[in-house]
Amino acid sequence: MESMNKKTKPGGGGEIEESIIDSLSSGVMVFDSNLRLLMANHAAAENLEVQIDSLARGERVSDLPLPAEFRAFVENALNSRRPLERQEVVIRAPDGSRKEIGLSGSLLRGPADFNGMVFLFVDMTERRALERAAELNRQLAQIGGLTAGVVHELRNPLSVISGLAELIQRKMDEADPRRTNVLAIADESHRMERSISQFLGFARPFELEPILCGPRAIVQRAIALSRGRAEKKGVKVELRPGPALPEVRADLNMLAQALNNIITNAVDAVDKGGKIEIDVHEDDEEIVFDIIDNGPGVHVGEKEDIFSPFFTRKESGTGLGLAICHRIVTAHGGSVAYKNREEGGAEFSVRIPVRMRL
Repeated sequence: MESMNKKTKPGGGGEIEESIIDSLSSGVMVFDSNLRLLMANHAAAENLEVQIDSLARGERVSDLPLPAEFRAFVENALNSRRPLERQEVVIRAPDGSRKEIGLSGSLLRGPADFNGMVFLFVDMTERRALERAAELNRQLAQIGGLTAGVVHELRNPLSVISGLAELIQRKMDEADPRRTNVLAIADESHRMERSISQFLGFARPFELEPILCGPRAIVQRAIALSRGRAEKKGVKVELRPGPALPEVRADLNMLAQALNNIITNAVDAVDKGGKIEIDVHEDDEEIVFDIIDNGPGVHVGEKEDIFSPFFTRKESGTGLGLAICHRIVTAHGGSVAYKNREEGGAEFSVRIPVRMRL
């Protein structure tokens, strides 16, 4: 590319102006009235995850290696020849991850009625994630009291039903044909008990009780929590071997529960006899827990968020497992994200800072 830092005049003002624009953290792209690129700074290439050299001056917008969603938006704006207030464009990567770009367009000044447009844009992904976390806490405050009250009233009679079913089961002969119905009552009672526990976990305020703990101990606790469900389906859950890692200050039980919620979803997603692997490593003062499965991957709509409360694709799901996971991880000052792997399956990554700020 003819870099935007190319000197237009030795010692002239053009070089300084372009250097200033190239120093901005916001992406800048300028197109003329023929939809040809006049200028693009380094932040534009970084935000769109393309090489700066590929944003060549004189190229039409249709020929530039831009994400399809971004290119369509820019082309529509240029064809409309009207300035645009702040808009948002969601860019989907091949692995299924998403990036949210905040974009605005201004008319380029010049002698003609339409001389082109200047596009200014920023990566809003992290900000939107923080906003969603704040919205989640707001929802918790609204439904917390009501949910806890209703669930408490359900738990007591359900415990009676479950207890009586188990008592009858123990007193029945193995060959009794009615035993199947009693087992079904017990199983459904336990399933409802798990759902109730999730509702309580979602609604109840909590405080972390951090201790120094090893990342692998956290994973082993999570695997233990999911073992029964995995064994019932014949799914293998394994922790990959790896180097020694620094201890983290974390609430071991709660963080293990967050990982367990992801593992449980993976167990449900993979076929019978499937495989789930957990890889733990350190990256830039963060401990990363990668949970990898060989299932069908995660497939959601453009405006759907799998970490939102009550979002689920499972008939018997509450839609709270990943919402609780997100809540626990963010309380640790961490983050959770997912992507679909090229070789198939999904990969969830939980990142926790080694030095947790409380």
